[in-house]
Amino acid sequence: MKAVFAIAKLVIKEIFRKKDFYVALILTGVILFYAASLKFYNVSNVVRYLMEIGLMLIFLFSVILTAALAARQVPSEIQNRTIQVLLAKPVSRIQFVAGKFLGAFFAGAMCFVIFYVLFMAVTRTKAEEFSFVLASQTFYLFLLNLLVLSAMACSFSYYLTTSANVSITLVLYLLISTYGPGLREASEKLFWINRYLGEACYYVLPHFEFFDLRQRFIHHWSPLSANLVIFLTLYALTYASFFLWLGWLKFRKQIL
Repeated sequence: MKAVFAIAKLVIKEIFRKKDFYVALILTGVILFYAASLKFYNVSNVVRYLMEIGLMLIFLFSVILTAALAARQVPSEIQNRTIQVLLAKPVSRIQFVAGKFLGAFFAGAMCFVIFYVLFMAVTRTKAEEFSFVLASQTFYLFLLNLLVLSAMACSFSYYLTTSANVSITLVLYLLISTYGPGLREASEKLFWINRYLGEACYYVLPHFEFFDLRQRFIHHWSPLSANLVIFLTLYALTYASFFLWLGWLKFRKQIL
């Protein structure tokens, strides 16, 4: 496990050496403080507007940073010829896969934590009604979202170039998040085999929208039950394990 965490530590350091994170943080802070300074007659609507803008920004920036970091890990190691040095040490290929994944996930999670703390600090100055349970669930479920996303991008990095990986990962993420809920209903209107293919896609694809509690948090709906949170945790772990297994299948016999 020391080798896994050593590789993960290098990946975590990488994201804070890049300017992308700091640009996203400054942009998020400027927009949040500007939105918080707006004044209208209906204060509750201002708070909801602020929360919607803030959550959208921190979710979007966290996804982009995590996907980009995870996608470039393996191609950059191969291009710089540092992967042979790593594997020449007592590091197995499965440890390499696990280390790169954990590093990408923890780095993305740390960025999200910083964004979320900033969001909460600004929102608390405006919100009169606030649910810490929903805030905690929104935070936790989006971490599960990043878990699946980083595993998917890491898996694709063994098959694709960095640019292709980032593009495909983000497009899949946006398509599934946007159209995933309506895929099953749309497939029921299709004919025969197309209907079964549509339903198969619905059940096979990872549904990132399951981890999105923004509307529930913004409109003060009731929190999720503990059983549902446990189910979503197992759901995320299953898909993350599946994607990592796909990456390992390619990498274990890859000639470097």
